[in-house]
Amino acid sequence: MAKLFLTTIPSQEELHQTACQIFPEAEPLSLYSNLLFRKVATDIEINYDNFFAQFDLSPGRFTLIMLLKKNPAGLMPSELAQKVGVTQATISGLINSLEKSEIVARETHEKDGRAFVIKLTPKGNALIQKLAPEWYPRIMGFWAQLTQEEKTTLNTILEKMSKNMHLLK
Repeated sequence: MAKLFLTTIPSQEELHQTACQIFPEAEPLSLYSNLLFRKVATDIEINYDNFFAQFDLSPGRFTLIMLLKKNPAGLMPSELAQKVGVTQATISGLINSLEKSEIVARETHEKDGRAFVIKLTPKGNALIQKLAPEWYPRIMGFWAQLTQEEKTTLNTILEKMSKNMHLLK
């Protein structure tokens, strides 16, 4: 699905004028912060999508293969779903596409012969080795624009926002 977002964010004054017509108590700084945050997040996501597409991956598929890299004994589909916060049906679709590409394989669970685990294949490991030299320098370069203190402050703010996500529900 296309990610639609404003290419130019309105000024705080423009936001205030528009929002106050709809909701007089609107606070322009909060509205501006929200739009700016969403713009940055959307731009990052678009760049991730474009980067991973070169490797026939999506950010979600990349997340799964990195989880499997960290867990060489494999993970059950239910564990993968829980770790990434999606349903079993969603994880099944991702696993099936990765299996079809021979990036992961299903193996019988060593303690429960009725269950299976998902493991990264040699082709999956090779894919990580191929994309890592391009991926990690991009990430490091992007975040190098901030000082260590700025990153620490930003991380504190983002952690606070993450813990309070329920306020948006």
